[in-house]
Amino acid sequence: MFQRAFMLILCALNLQNGQKCRLNTRMDFGEPLPVIIRDGKLLEPTDNYGNVEMNYGDTLTLSCEGMGNIKHPNVHRPLSVATITCEGGDTFKNDDWLNAPSRFFLFRCSASPQHRSRRTERLCYDSNPIIEVGYAVNNDFYPLYESCFNEAALNVLYSKYTQKPYNALYQTKIVRPYFIADDQFGYIPIDTLFSPRGLKSAVARLVGPAIDNYVTQTQFLSRGHLAAKTDFVFAFGERATFHYVNCAPQWVGFNGGNWNTLEVDLRNHVHVAGYNTIIYTGTFGISHLQDSFGHKIDLYLHTDKNNNPVIPVPLFYYKVVYETERKCGIAFVGINNPYVTSEEAHQMFFCEDLCRRNRDFSWLTWSPDSSSEGYTFCCTIPDFRKTVPHLPTFDVDCVLT
Repeated sequence: MFQRAFMLILCALNLQNGQKCRLNTRMDFGEPLPVIIRDGKLLEPTDNYGNVEMNYGDTLTLSCEGMGNIKHPNVHRPLSVATITCEGGDTFKNDDWLNAPSRFFLFRCSASPQHRSRRTERLCYDSNPIIEVGYAVNNDFYPLYESCFNEAALNVLYSKYTQKPYNALYQTKIVRPYFIADDQFGYIPIDTLFSPRGLKSAVARLVGPAIDNYVTQTQFLSRGHLAAKTDFVFAFGERATFHYVNCAPQWVGFNGGNWNTLEVDLRNHVHVAGYNTIIYTGTFGISHLQDSFGHKIDLYLHTDKNNNPVIPVPLFYYKVVYETERKCGIAFVGINNPYVTSEEAHQMFFCEDLCRRNRDFSWLTWSPDSSSEGYTFCCTIPDFRKTVPHLPTFDVDCVLT
């Protein structure tokens, strides 16, 4: 009898130890979501469909640091940073601060943890600094993406991040936070400049009475993300894109038109194709308009204390996609000016357009000849580099389709 009871207990323990936890980005993550760390890195899904699978006994670290303590109905000791251990399914435990096994979805913060930026010692094009954006937890910094920041002109050359198949299954219903700048722009009133009124005033100072020809109810400048909010899979990643080192002035028709179409189509294509990619999303050139006298005027948002123009309105936005395993890449480019003619736009195409009438890019549904949505084209990486010098060096053996 004793031996039989012992064997039953042993079997029960083995069954328990064989249980796994499984969390899905669309179903099991609440808001405001803590920052979540696993194995010394920010949490990522373990498959292409937004699932996080863990073995029994695996741990996660949750952080609401800077925004109060972690909330859950089963909390009996308030902590801002704490660990939890997989019990199976969507249930986790830690007897030190939870009074019972706890459903993961109910772990929340009082308010969303605050992302931050930090200047690294690494340099990018023309000896500009690389700025990382992420979260600090227990004095360790966990970056989500990095930006090459032109300190003289106060503009972002590019943001670099990864895009994987699971990114198409990003967490939904995330409240958009305010953009932050930390100290990256010094004394420049960046929030005011990027406000709707500030953006219109900046253009009006340059083009004078012609402003009403350009800033209308349907066309105006806006804050343009480089790395898109939904290019990150969890709420803490999505929120971190709201930083001015990941932002540039962008005409709203282009922002919500072909640029948004590219973001959505690319995210879905990476998912279907199963690509693991590195993305460089950046800007190049300076957009212009004509003033009341017919003169072409380069567009900037501000002049610094030495009367130098800073924060240019880019002429081009681009997204370079690099698939590391096969060393394949492509550059997607859009013109950020709804007031150039079709002839002018096509003269600005600085490479042979690979995507036009090419069945390999049938997944791309943009309208490349739309002035209101932004003229667009595609380049090989070598052709792209001939015009845009600041893209980092990496080997390219083929075109990514």
